[in-house]
Amino acid sequence: MAELSLVSFLIITLISFLGAAITAAFSIGGGLLLIGTMSALLPPLAVIPVHAVVMTGSNASRSALLLPHVAWPIIGWFALGALVGGTIGAQVLVTLPPEMLRLAVAGFILFTQWGPKVSLPLGAPFYSLAGGLSMFLTLFVGASGPFITAILAKIPSFSRLALISTAGACMTLQHGGKVAIFGLQGFDYGSWLPLMGAALAAGFAGTFLGTRLLKRFDEQFFRAALKWVLTALALWLIALAVGAMLSSE
Repeated sequence: MAELSLVSFLIITLISFLGAAITAAFSIGGGLLLIGTMSALLPPLAVIPVHAVVMTGSNASRSALLLPHVAWPIIGWFALGALVGGTIGAQVLVTLPPEMLRLAVAGFILFTQWGPKVSLPLGAPFYSLAGGLSMFLTLFVGASGPFITAILAKIPSFSRLALISTAGACMTLQHGGKVAIFGLQGFDYGSWLPLMGAALAAGFAGTFLGTRLLKRFDEQFFRAALKWVLTALALWLIALAVGAMLSSE
């Protein structure tokens, strides 16, 4: 970790704590905050693999703390799709521009929140499709939590606890699969163990705090806040994509 200063190490650890707390409270936000910070402080090739390790731990701890609320049938279908999406994504990992994928995710999120009230075709095939698409996307853009959350938020029977816990389980599978894919492609995780260990510990502490805050929210407040958090994250994705495209010209 010779490429990382002590200040950068501490900043990433702090953001892991804050991001985990935000995600545990609203299901989204922390992953994008962390990957944005890592993109500014880590070597480019280390950003997505190291982020994947930290997010696997953060999401797993969130699901564990809310385990009784996880919708396991959805997880099974999601995992099946994620396996297919990860297999395809691993074959084209260096050929697709992440800017276009960010714009696609942002467009989907904004449509689900502000577009006409269209019923999504919820059910086993749709959950598998969502798993495949989100796994494919996360290999390129790092954090696809808003995409997953936007879908699960449309399930009428879901309470805020079911949404947060099930999204956490889906993203644990997703980020865990990403860790394996980058490992098979030769990424040296050993060089980043101190940072990953510190960020994982901070992430667990943040998740513990965030789940306590979540249980204090009422359902109406949570849904209203979630809509605006999703919207803000979609606009941030657009800004990141446009900024990257302009800087490459």
